[in-house]
Amino acid sequence: MPVPRLAAVFALVILAGAPACSSSPAKPAAPVLQPPEAFDWSGQKISFSMPPVGWRREGETSGGIKGARFVKERSVGEGIGLGDYYILADRNRSTHIREILDKFDTYDYGFAWDKALRTAYAYTDTPFSALESEIAERVNSEVGEAALAYRNRDRDAAKAHLEAALAESSRLQFSLGDVIARVEFTPERRQNPEYYKMLGRRETTIAGEPAVVVDYTVKVPERMQPFSAREAYFVHNSHLFICTFIGLQESLVVFDAILASVEFPK
Repeated sequence: MPVPRLAAVFALVILAGAPACSSSPAKPAAPVLQPPEAFDWSGQKISFSMPPVGWRREGETSGGIKGARFVKERSVGEGIGLGDYYILADRNRSTHIREILDKFDTYDYGFAWDKALRTAYAYTDTPFSALESEIAERVNSEVGEAALAYRNRDRDAAKAHLEAALAESSRLQFSLGDVIARVEFTPERRQNPEYYKMLGRRETTIAGEPAVVVDYTVKVPERMQPFSAREAYFVHNSHLFICTFIGLQESLVVFDAILASVEFPK
């Protein structure tokens, strides 16, 4: 599921006491961010500083992402998005299995149990790694055995199989290398790929985690100049975070400052 995604300012510098003047590039002023806030969109806490005053907050629930989007008011449509790629987070069924075990003694034979157990089965389609396929097969085998034992009124055996399923599911870990190829921006993955121009790709770190950053431009029919765009991807505790920017070149400093403020609260 697809996912949705600095101009140098030159000043004339007059050297004090110098007989002549020369020009040199001046860095854009650092944006004044608002205090950080913490979010938990799909089971992993993340915090980052809010954009400066004048950026309106909205929710983000498209492209497999749960997160926040910030739109610059009275702008040409500039936006910054940060979110958890819940499609990946949901591949690990540990949370669902643990919840069933926590409530195990409250279940009776019938609809509630069957409904809960359906959430414990692991996905087997389009796995992100060979390890995921292996673990999913074992999880589903244990959940199936739990269902059979429960139908046979053997609650102890059913619980034991669920505990085995949880142990298997807890082994599942994702790295950036496992998932980046599935989500990384390329023009070919967008409608009208001719509107997009790749500028570069680099590897870096964000909040101490390996990250990939992609830069490109987007041609907008009603504008003569294309928008600048940047996307960043990083994984923490098997959660993939996707951060996007689109807008004017000078607003990239806001996006970069927000990324520099990212932390993972304990």
